Amino acid sequence: MNDCKETPVLFGSEGTLVGVVTTPSAVPAAPVACLMLNMGANHRIGPRRINVKLARRMAEQGISSIRLDLAGLGDSGPASGSEHFLAQAVHDLQSAMDLVESMVGVRRFIVIGLCSGATNGLSLAVADPRVAGLLMFDGYAFPGRRSRWERTLRRALAAPTNPAVIGKTARWLQRKFSANAAAAAAPHIFEPDPPEVTSAVFRRSMSQIAERDVAVLLLYTGTMHVVDRHRDQLGPFADEPFARKFEYRFIGEIDHSLTSMASQQTFMTVVCDWARRVINGLSPLTAQAPEAAPHTPALAAPVPVPRATREAVH
Repeated sequence: MNDCKETPVLFGSEGTLVGVVTTPSAVPAAPVACLMLNMGANHRIGPRRINVKLARRMAEQGISSIRLDLAGLGDSGPASGSEHFLAQAVHDLQSAMDLVESMVGVRRFIVIGLCSGATNGLSLAVADPRVAGLLMFDGYAFPGRRSRWERTLRRALAAPTNPAVIGKTARWLQRKFSANAAAAAAPHIFEPDPPEVTSAVFRRSMSQIAERDVAVLLLYTGTMHVVDRHRDQLGPFADEPFARKFEYRFIGEIDHSLTSMASQQTFMTVVCDWARRVINGLSPLTAQAPEAAPHTPALAAPVPVPRATREAVH
């Protein structure tokens, strides 16, 4: 903890967004900061508090960061408007970038999006030129028929030794045959788009950020017996021109929720190494003065937040 300073903040146009800004105290600050997003509807600390651990590890290497709860998640208040949740997420993240810029003086950012956070991160990267790098962890995936069949077979073979199988099967049957249970289990915010819509958005968005030379790492894990040979998770996009500009890694030894300490250490090492490469690949001019992006109106000044939040238990 002596290697960093952690500042809880309230920010956003209505002062209802909650985050923690972590800055280095023992080494010079890098010209790029990191945004750490919510994973699904989970609290900003991330699975197994990985965002807290990663923020402190990055601070040791001079990288400032903010981990935040989007509007309506964790400790942040709900948005007062009627924006689509994805558009609202982009506004919230731009507010976080403005805040860090005012506190730390950086104007370039890398974004770490886990699971559904990858969708928000990609939307932000398309909308705001201040994003220099985007890491998507178990985000968009388009495995082909062979990969799906192999995954299904591996799951079936592992079922007798998996204590969660009975419960998952019971819940699936309940959703399958009970309309009320299905509706309760799938609120509108989590309803997926049709596959063709998701594919079109992915192709368009990735092509746009590739044209801007945004550094991208697509990181996938071996959760639920997934295997990978030739960029299997990208399916039909594996050989697209934009895909050849991005890094792709599959690490079968770590799982989606980063359950083990070994998984967490591997994840943090990969992320920090990638972040340093992104920072080192930017020219000083690019790192300090990107073209400003039009977005939401001026934000309220950050307000310190009492430590009496769920993150205060270390």
